[in-house]
Amino acid sequence: MERTEARPGPAGAAGDGRWRPPSVWLQELSWDQVRDYLDRDDLILLPVGSTEQHGQHLPTGTDSMTAIGLAQDAAQAAVALVAPPLWYGWSPHHLAYPGTITLVPEHLAAIVVDVGKSLAYSGFGHLVIVNGHREANLAPLKIAQTRLVNETGQSVVIVDPYYFGATTAIAQRGSAPGGIGHADELETGHMMHLHPQLVRMERAVRNMPPQARWFVGDPYVPGDRAFGAASIEDFRSRTTPSGVSGDPLPASAEKGSAYHRRMVDDLVGLIQQLREVKVRLKSFAPPI
Repeated sequence: MERTEARPGPAGAAGDGRWRPPSVWLQELSWDQVRDYLDRDDLILLPVGSTEQHGQHLPTGTDSMTAIGLAQDAAQAAVALVAPPLWYGWSPHHLAYPGTITLVPEHLAAIVVDVGKSLAYSGFGHLVIVNGHREANLAPLKIAQTRLVNETGQSVVIVDPYYFGATTAIAQRGSAPGGIGHADELETGHMMHLHPQLVRMERAVRNMPPQARWFVGDPYVPGDRAFGAASIEDFRSRTTPSGVSGDPLPASAEKGSAYHRRMVDDLVGLIQQLREVKVRLKSFAPPI
């Protein structure tokens, strides 16, 4: 689901004098329009998310929709292109609830490598992966990132809201420690800003599983920690009956808008910084 209410106009000069393609979306351009863009720029964004349960108050496409929203708004502001989004991520524990679709991590990494190589073969030297599945997708995405950098010479940067939006998230959070987890106030507020018609706050519930020493899921709670892994059964037992882990109740569209706009502004700044870095693509075999 792509938001189209703010699409750019016809190709031509942007307000800052920069040439603007007729759409930020790669799939909406013809090959010669892509060539025209590559004559001027070599940066493209790739939204990666998931299709997984997000409680009873958020849609299963939440992670993909937030990645798409961030990438689209930043691309419009920075005059960049966005590749078609990946709607599937690494979500095995969420199979505890209906509607979840997961890839094994090796497949996700391989798909991102194939996408990145295809883009590099066209001449896209800078790839910015916008990960809406927050930390869960990072392991396979970092593997893909390392392979692309070494095999193609492409510059690959990953933007993850857990880290890229941390300053705003910490400043505005209203939940107690342990409240940031899954389908929490950050994701809920972000969706209230992007797709309010899909949010059912009357179904939102707080679920704060006990936080064992060293195993704290809330990324903004300071302290030393270790990392465990939840089986499907374990995750179901900790989150039943809602599927929520954390506290979505302090969420608001106003907070979600501020959270989104700060990340978009920072993403635009990152794009401008990356454009100053020259990339020399290597000779490599395309994915065949």
